[in-house]
Amino acid sequence: MKIEHRTKLLKDKLILGTQRFMGFNLAFLLLVFLVRIYEYIYLRFTITLPPEAFKLEIFGFCHDILMVLNLAALLFFPFLLLYVIAKPLASLIAGVLIIFFIFAEIGLIQYLRATSLLLGTDLFGYTFKEVYEIASTGGGFSASSVTTFLVGLILLVILLRLSRYVKLNIFIVAFFLIISFISLLFRQYTKPKAGQFNSELAFNLVANKAYHILTATYLYVYPDDYTEEALFSYFYTGISSPGKSFEYLNVEYPFLRKDETPDILGKYFNIGDKKPNLVFLIVESLGRAYSGEGAYLSSFTSFLDSLETRSLYWENVVSTAGRTFEVLPSVFGSMPYGKSGFAELGNDMPDGMSLISLLKERGYESRFFYGGDAVFDNMKMFLTRQHIDYIVDESSFGPEYKKMPANSGNFTWGYGEKDIFKKAFEVLAKVGEKPRLDIYLTLAMHDPYRIPDQDYYEKKVEEKLTFLNYSEAKKLDYRKYIANYATVLYFNDALRSFFKEYQKRDDFGNTIFFITGDHRMSSPPISTQIDRFHVPLVIYSPMLRKPAKFSSVVSHLDFTPSVVAFLKKNYKMSFPASVPWLGQGLDSVQVFRNSRSMPFIRTKNEIIDYLDQDYFIVNDQLFKLSEGLEIDKLTDEKKLMDIQRKFEKFKTDNLKACLNNKLIPDSLKFRLPN
Repeated sequence: MKIEHRTKLLKDKLILGTQRFMGFNLAFLLLVFLVRIYEYIYLRFTITLPPEAFKLEIFGFCHDILMVLNLAALLFFPFLLLYVIAKPLASLIAGVLIIFFIFAEIGLIQYLRATSLLLGTDLFGYTFKEVYEIASTGGGFSASSVTTFLVGLILLVILLRLSRYVKLNIFIVAFFLIISFISLLFRQYTKPKAGQFNSELAFNLVANKAYHILTATYLYVYPDDYTEEALFSYFYTGISSPGKSFEYLNVEYPFLRKDETPDILGKYFNIGDKKPNLVFLIVESLGRAYSGEGAYLSSFTSFLDSLETRSLYWENVVSTAGRTFEVLPSVFGSMPYGKSGFAELGNDMPDGMSLISLLKERGYESRFFYGGDAVFDNMKMFLTRQHIDYIVDESSFGPEYKKMPANSGNFTWGYGEKDIFKKAFEVLAKVGEKPRLDIYLTLAMHDPYRIPDQDYYEKKVEEKLTFLNYSEAKKLDYRKYIANYATVLYFNDALRSFFKEYQKRDDFGNTIFFITGDHRMSSPPISTQIDRFHVPLVIYSPMLRKPAKFSSVVSHLDFTPSVVAFLKKNYKMSFPASVPWLGQGLDSVQVFRNSRSMPFIRTKNEIIDYLDQDYFIVNDQLFKLSEGLEIDKLTDEKKLMDIQRKFEKFKTDNLKACLNNKLIPDSLKFRLPN
C-alpha cells in the first residue's frame, strides 16, 4: 500500500508540476505579447520606424511563439524534477527567470531606441566600469524609470501569482507539451535571419532582444572551434590576406610583406625643407550620412563642407569598426583586430609598427588630446605601447574647464570639442621646434548627446530644417534626433574656431590636417549594413597646390601606409622595407571603384563583415557594391563561398599574429632615436 500511495503521490505531483509549468509558459507568452505592444507604441513615438513596422512586430511575435515553445521543451524536465524535490523553489526560480527575461527585453528595447542596435556579445569586450559608463549614457536611474520598474514588477508578480490558480485541462497541457517538443525540429526559426529584411532596423525590430543576447552569449561561451584540418586548409589555400597580392615574406608572420605603397599625395603638395607637422582630427560619429555633399540625411557640417572644396577629399571612406575601440590601431597602425579589438589584447598586444612609433624614431614628438578618460577602451595602454610622448585627457583639464552637461543619470563622457581644442592650444603654446604628430579624438557626437548651449544648437537644427524646406511630417522625424543633430552643429562650430585659431600659429603653413570619423552614429537608423562604416576623409593644408575629390573606396587601414610613402618620397625619410600593415594605401582615382579587400570588426567580438572589391558580405549575406557605397543583395552561392574563404583565411591569420606576437620580428621592433 505504501508503494502504491507513494506512486500515486508522485503521479499527482508530476501532473500538477506539468500543469504549473504550462501555466508559467502561457503567462510568459502573454507577457512577451504585451512587451511587443509596448515596443511598437514606445518606438513609434521616439524613433523613425519603417512603414511596415506593425507587420514586423507581428512577424516578430511569431518568432517569439516558437521561442517560448522551444524554451518550454528544453526546461520542462529540469523544472519537473525540481518541482518533485522542492515545489516552492521550482516555482520561485521559474517566476524569477520570467521576470528577469521580461525586464531584460524592456531594457534592451530602450537600448535599441538609443542606439538603433541590438546588444550582443560586444558587451563582453568591456570592463564592468566601461559597461556602467555605456549604460549610463541612456539616462541612468531616473525617478520615472524607477517608478516604471516598480509598477511593472508588481504587475508581473501579480500575473505570475494568478497563473498558479489557473487549472489547465490535462488535454490542453498535453497538446502544449507535444507541440513544444515538436517545435525543437524548427529551432533554427526561433531567430529571424538578417537576409530576410530590407534594413538592419527592420531585423532589429523583429528580433527578440533578450533572446538574441542569450543565444549570442551561449555561442560566445561555447564557440565552434576550428579543427586542425580546417586551419591547415586555410593556411595553404594560397589566398593572400586582405588587400592586393602582396609579396608576403615569412609564413610565421602572416601579415609581414614588402612595403611597395605608392606615393599618391606628393603631387598635390608644395614640398618644403622642414618635415611637416601632422594633425589628425578623429571625430566621434562623423558619418557621411549627415556630412558632405550628397549626404542622404542632408549635411549638418557646413564649415567642414567648405573645407572639403579646398582639400583632398575622399567621399567613400570606410572605418574598420562600428565603434571607437579600433580606430587608433587602424588609423595609426593598419593593424589586425585580435579577438575583440587590437587594444583589447592589453599587455598581450603584439609588437607592431605604427605611425606614432615610426615617427618618434625619426625625431617627431607626439601628443594625444582627448576630453574623456583615455583608459577607456585601452586607448592609453595602446598609445603608451606605441611610445606616444604626451597624453592629454580629462585628468589634465583644470577647474576653468567645464565638462559637457550630465544626463539625468548624472553621467557625462567628459569635455566637448571647444574645450579640447582650447586646452590643446594651451599645450601647443609651449612646444619646441621638433616636428609634431598631434592626434585629437572628440566626444560630443555620442549618446547621450548633451553639449554646452544645447538650446542654442537645437534651435539651429530647427533653422536648418526650415532652410531645407522640409515638410512638417519630415521635420517630426528629424526632431526625434534633434539632440544628435545639435551635437553635429556644435562640432562644426568648434572645428571652425579650431582652424581660425590655428591660422595664428607660425607653424600653420607647414602643417597637414587629416579629418575623419571613427564611424557613423548608430541613430538616426542606419540605412544599410555598410552605412555604419561610411565616413569622410579630408586632408587639408596650406601646403596644398590644388584641391581634389576622390570617389574611390579607401579605409582607415590605408592612412598610415600613404603617410609613410609620402614622407619617404618627398622628405627623404628612411622607413623599414618590410611592414605588417593590412592597408595598401589611399586610392586617388576620382571615379567610383573599389580595389580593396578588407575585414571589419563591427563590435567587440563581432567580426562578421568583409569587403572584397565589388562585393560585401555580412554573416551569410552577399551584396553587390555600387556608387556611393550603396549595396544590393545578391544570391550567388559560389561568389559568397569564395569571399568567405578569404574571410576565414584572414581570421586565421589574425588570431595567429595577435595571439602569438607574430606581427613583426625582433629586427623591426621599436628603437629609441639617437
